[in-house]
Amino acid sequence: MQLNKHLPAFLAFFVIACIPASAQLTPAEPDPLARIRDAAAANVQVCSATGETLCEQVAPKIIANAQGDSPLAENLRRLKETLAERNKSDTEKHAVAWALAAFREAGLDPSIEKYANPNGSAGEVQNVVAEYRGRDKSDEWVLVGAHLGPQRLLSGATDNSCDAAAVIEAARDISLTAMHPKRSIRFVLFTGDGRDMLGAWAYARAHRAELDHARAAILIHSDCKRITGYSINGRPDLESGLREAMKPIEALGANQIAFEATPGTDDFDFILEGVPTLSADPILTGSADSGISSHDAAKVELADLKYNIAVVAVTAFGIAERTAPIGSLHSHAEIESLLVKLGLDAQMKTSEAWKQWESGERGRLP
Repeated sequence: MQLNKHLPAFLAFFVIACIPASAQLTPAEPDPLARIRDAAAANVQVCSATGETLCEQVAPKIIANAQGDSPLAENLRRLKETLAERNKSDTEKHAVAWALAAFREAGLDPSIEKYANPNGSAGEVQNVVAEYRGRDKSDEWVLVGAHLGPQRLLSGATDNSCDAAAVIEAARDISLTAMHPKRSIRFVLFTGDGRDMLGAWAYARAHRAELDHARAAILIHSDCKRITGYSINGRPDLESGLREAMKPIEALGANQIAFEATPGTDDFDFILEGVPTLSADPILTGSADSGISSHDAAKVELADLKYNIAVVAVTAFGIAERTAPIGSLHSHAEIESLLVKLGLDAQMKTSEAWKQWESGERGRLP
């Protein structure tokens, strides 16, 4: 292929879309992103936003940061040890302490948000939150989140640890660029019982007054496998804007889009609030057949986690930078119509979730 000689070196990499992603990321080429990293290191231009797409200089820098040396392995090791605690209250306390320290090491200023338990039971729910401020419309934001802590205490369980560590690393890799998108990016680690999604429910309810300013919520559910794209939770209207935001990472091959919803995860309450919700999943994946369990810490592949981090971080920055949102906020009526279309209403009626929706305890108000 003859490339325009005036294209910057890193753009040349992205245009070679005809080369299959699998060929680019095979073991025969130990460092397939070396060209991007070298171009990013040499690039001293100021970030120049085009208004509709990602700052062209930022994507390769984020990818280079994600693929380079980082504290990811050590963070994962420390969190794995923390989650091996047998006492549930101690586990959560120590996991929150880990998250605060890891966010600070990543260059952000985190805080703990505490809420009354949204299901009415005794005790509190707490989440760890850090924000990378937007340069222009900082009151508008994109959320990047994952669950912090195991849902079941199993020997050697990592459960959600890969995804919690990925959120920390995504924050670090964006912060290291020293470039700020138009809108803020909020990094949130949810605690609480994962089965009832208490952390996400509490967060959505506490921030209900400002959810109109949310451009998207990106939740990572990798099961410690390589993600292949996003589930867009029954909203085909999000696909076009999402693909535009992901243009700089087309060559990585994480371009699968699935339309099904992801009930039973922290995504659920953002769907109920009408926020465009993206689930970073190993959808349509060969890696799902790899035998690697989210509870099998010995087989976690750091290369896959770094890949996931690059994909999610570039996507988040791209959505935060775009002039137009990737999709609208749904009204109460539109959300209910979506629930029915996806069959989620029937699932919700088997638990208390439908009563919570109808009463306004949960989800966007009419």
